[in-house]
Amino acid sequence: MHRQVAFENDTLKVEVQGQDISITSKTLPVVSVPKLNLAKKIVSGKTELGNLILTLDDGWTTTLSLEKGCPFLKVYLEIVNNTQEVAVYNHFDLLTLEANCGTALDNARVLGTGGLTPVAEAKGSYTFSVIADPETRHSVVCAYLTHERGIGIFFPKVSEDKALVNAKIDFGSLRVEPGKTRGTETLLIGLFDDGRLGLEAYAAAVAEKYNIRLRPRPNVYCTWYHAGASNETALAANTAFAAEHLKPFGLNVMQIDDKWQTLVPKGFQTSEKIKTTGPLKCFTDANEKYPNGMAYTAKNIASHGMIPGIWFMPWAGNLNNPYFDKEIYAQNLDGTPFHDAKWSGTCLDSTSPKGEAFIRQRINHIYDWGYRYFKIDGMHTGLATYNIYINTSYKENDYEEFGKVKLYDPQMTQVQAYRKCLKILQEEAPEALVLGCNVSQNMRSMGPAFGMIDAMRIGPDNNRASRGDWSHIGRGPWHGTNLYFLNGRVWYNDPDPIYVRNSIPLESARWMCSWLAISGAMHTSSEQYDKLPPERLDLLKRCLPGYDGASRPVDYLETNEPRIWLAGNDRMHLLGLFNWDSKRETNIKYDLGKLGLNKSLTYVGYDFWANEFVAPFSGTLEQTLPSGRCRVIAVKPVADHPVLVSTSRHITQGLMDVLEEKWDAASKKLRGKSKVVAGDLYELRIALPAGGNYRPASATLGGKEMKIGKVVDGGVRISITPEKSETVEWVIKF
Repeated sequence: MHRQVAFENDTLKVEVQGQDISITSKTLPVVSVPKLNLAKKIVSGKTELGNLILTLDDGWTTTLSLEKGCPFLKVYLEIVNNTQEVAVYNHFDLLTLEANCGTALDNARVLGTGGLTPVAEAKGSYTFSVIADPETRHSVVCAYLTHERGIGIFFPKVSEDKALVNAKIDFGSLRVEPGKTRGTETLLIGLFDDGRLGLEAYAAAVAEKYNIRLRPRPNVYCTWYHAGASNETALAANTAFAAEHLKPFGLNVMQIDDKWQTLVPKGFQTSEKIKTTGPLKCFTDANEKYPNGMAYTAKNIASHGMIPGIWFMPWAGNLNNPYFDKEIYAQNLDGTPFHDAKWSGTCLDSTSPKGEAFIRQRINHIYDWGYRYFKIDGMHTGLATYNIYINTSYKENDYEEFGKVKLYDPQMTQVQAYRKCLKILQEEAPEALVLGCNVSQNMRSMGPAFGMIDAMRIGPDNNRASRGDWSHIGRGPWHGTNLYFLNGRVWYNDPDPIYVRNSIPLESARWMCSWLAISGAMHTSSEQYDKLPPERLDLLKRCLPGYDGASRPVDYLETNEPRIWLAGNDRMHLLGLFNWDSKRETNIKYDLGKLGLNKSLTYVGYDFWANEFVAPFSGTLEQTLPSGRCRVIAVKPVADHPVLVSTSRHITQGLMDVLEEKWDAASKKLRGKSKVVAGDLYELRIALPAGGNYRPASATLGGKEMKIGKVVDGGVRISITPEKSETVEWVIKF
């Protein structure tokens, strides 16, 4: 293609000259893709319905699309087989682009599923890759919108003092019959003033593509990390206690984990000694821990107004167990069952009629018991891939192994088989909220699950955090921060449980609870609640329910362990400050403007854990955090009248419980509306302007008198213990 072609929308301009494609921003000239080269030679091009369709060697086509209001260039490749033989593609390069984020190469950073690194140290990433200037946040964002046949991957690198990104697709085995055409995946490329907003726009594009409408956020109890599968009696007691003490705060799911199941169905006769790999893979009957059966326990949980939840592995079997029909398995190329001896077991084949029927029956059986929250483990078994736990960045050995699988239907790729598994799950359990568990076993299971599940375990097990092991305390928060932009848009991020039992130091428990509260990640805990001391149980109450508002890590593109989070609405903001080092203190000094606040204003605050007002500050946030500590500070601009700066209900200090706040200058009344919990002391923390001109004269909540404390440090506390859980108005007269 020799002639120059250019087209644009309201944000981007794309030019094609010969074999080179360039992308420039119409609003941010310092960020660009100076050169993009497709893997195959461009032969010709034409415009059609606003798209540029490029014909490549061998008749392949790449469509470049710019849509009004969309900040991304969409790149879509179709493969054409013009031969007389079946063409099979395991993987191929899609394109290579040069990314210019407006800074010197040594300053630039790469963000992917493996974390944040200098470009020269970048690792292969699944699903997305960002080249960013950490100082300005200017970024080139590359991400796969779809994963319907293959796995989108990126390999950033340095070449000739330039930051390059190689985009590839792994298919495993994509067959294209003679004379036929098959589509691949849609890649997005965007140029952004702030890479965080670019990733959030990417997640929004995925949500729009798959019409994602998330169910209400679950707040979950899990048996696993303190009791395995627990048992009928202990779970009933924990459910009754939770219904009384934690359900009013938002806990709504009681989930049973592994080890509830039998080795074989009851009544199934076998004289063989069955060798097992990992968990037992038969999910038909309860063992001795649940003598009345799983339906009985589900009914008991539901009777307390809670959602019954259960763990199982719908796409895994055991080739050594005679209960399983050999014809339901995916196969190795030699015809033997595809088996992962590490833990996951034998992978089922959803493209097989017998495999599909078995999967449907298995899911429907558990659904009929009454369970409406499914924790689906071994997600990667639906892909017929190996467990390479712990997996974050791309692993070359998996590149070699992926595709060495024979499915019953050779026209379907492993990704299509996986998405079929997820579709069956939706069809057989239409009202169940589904948590995938987990991408760390094999990151290939992440992108293809978009639009198919409600929540995803985005990190590995954190069991040692329950004993205070610092390396596990930050596990979930690290993974949840790295993939924060998916949370609440594509699914709910599950970082694994928080722990509050006495075996974890109090400050570490506060650290976990605070990160969970401000990040808005899914709330899960694993405790025998009635054994917790009241002050430890109270930690759970302060982060229930999960926060459902907007929040993001501030220094996300600057450090691999972001220390600052900002959440807020039009009434207030919340700062979460975290020291990831368990041995050394950290000093935080950050410009308020870059933080996301108004640099020209002075702010007043309240420190939740210190339980004290914060002196007014402006210009710069300066804090020193001791080792392994955190601070959660609610902030509002200083006003010439009293303002509500914090409440005691939740770590988010009014972001969730305060629905309205209004100052009436004429009557000198501060009015508001809050959601309160019966029997839970509710305290309003009011910041007063300097000068001493305002003193609270009276205060009521729902018409009942509140207790007014002393004016201390420029603020006053006003409290009451509500008799009912309700939304109620309060009025403070000054």
